[in-house]
Amino acid sequence: MIALVKFLFSGCILLMISCTEELPPEDVFENPLDEDEVSYETPALTFYPLENDINLGTSFTVSIYGLGIENLGGSYVRVNYDKTKLSVLSISVGEFFVDAVQTPIFFYEDNTESGFIDIHTSFLGSDSTAVSGTGSLAQIVFTSITSGTSNLTYSADCELVTPGDDAIEIKGFGEGVVNAQ
Repeated sequence: MIALVKFLFSGCILLMISCTEELPPEDVFENPLDEDEVSYETPALTFYPLENDINLGTSFTVSIYGLGIENLGGSYVRVNYDKTKLSVLSISVGEFFVDAVQTPIFFYEDNTESGFIDIHTSFLGSDSTAVSGTGSLAQIVFTSITSGTSNLTYSADCELVTPGDDAIEIKGFGEGVVNAQ
């Protein structure tokens, strides 16, 4: 019985000590996928993560996200990258257009001479014709080939469309940063 009392007393002391630490303020978190945290209007295209600190020669994944989009049926996205600092290892379809029955239309071209990637994708839902909200359109795996800072940007030619091929205005573009050491 005395051992149980000592155990409970020790637990209470530990709990009191651990509760005295201050929690960080809520605005310390900056999620580029949170519409309330971004500095641009939506609908938007952004990268996740926005910043990549990597070692030279290593690979890392960047996701292409549509943010705050309503009635999305298809997309054309052009991502610009510094071909002298990064090379593309692979590109795969994101989860935004994934359906339990149908696989989305997805194809891409990596133009290594000019340093851009064109990604085309369309939703083929089994029970609807469009998606809404925020989601990943594609994932790109890059490798750093030289040290330094480089940017990932979206071209103004990017397009989002409804199932009827009506344009959805893109009001904001996130910019990714890659720091290779």
